[in-house]
Amino acid sequence: MTSEAASAEYASKYAKGIAHKDAGNQLFKEEQFIKALKEYYNALLHLRGLNANPLDLAGAPRDPEKPTEEDVSELDKDLSVIQANMAACHLRTERFDRVVACAEAALKANPFNKKAKFRLAQGYVREGAIPKAEKLLDELEKDAPRDASFAAERKLIKEKEKEAEAKQRKELGGMFDRSNKPAAGDTAPAA
Repeated sequence: MTSEAASAEYASKYAKGIAHKDAGNQLFKEEQFIKALKEYYNALLHLRGLNANPLDLAGAPRDPEKPTEEDVSELDKDLSVIQANMAACHLRTERFDRVVACAEAALKANPFNKKAKFRLAQGYVREGAIPKAEKLLDELEKDAPRDASFAAERKLIKEKEKEAEAKQRKELGGMFDRSNKPAAGDTAPAA
């Protein structure tokens, strides 16, 4: 295959993938989350396997310990956005394990995707992994300390903590209460 033919095939697959992503975005806006997921999945099928930088295969110099945003290809950025969008769909359909999985995949493709990091935090909150969620929110708030969506997640965390505390109190139900009343059948000590 000539380089022109390979380039044309790449462009065709890339365009089809982006078309599916755009269709998914429209369906998401229409709150058709399952259909949006299908479009995002089709976008991934078209875009995965494409290699925007063939030099990566030859071991192009990059420091894997200290990646920068410039190291992330446009293709990986697109893949990350699609995975983050899939996480948003799963969040709306309350499939929180999939929120976490998709957000993690998005961050693997582009560790600088803040929206994916936020989706991961949302998934953690809903799964009850509060310390992990708080750590991510702390990182995100460094760049945008007044973001209302971060504040909303913090509020949800407090609500989840209150619910867990109330549930624990109910389950333990006075197990550790020491009352001065003698138990039934016990007699008071003689004076």
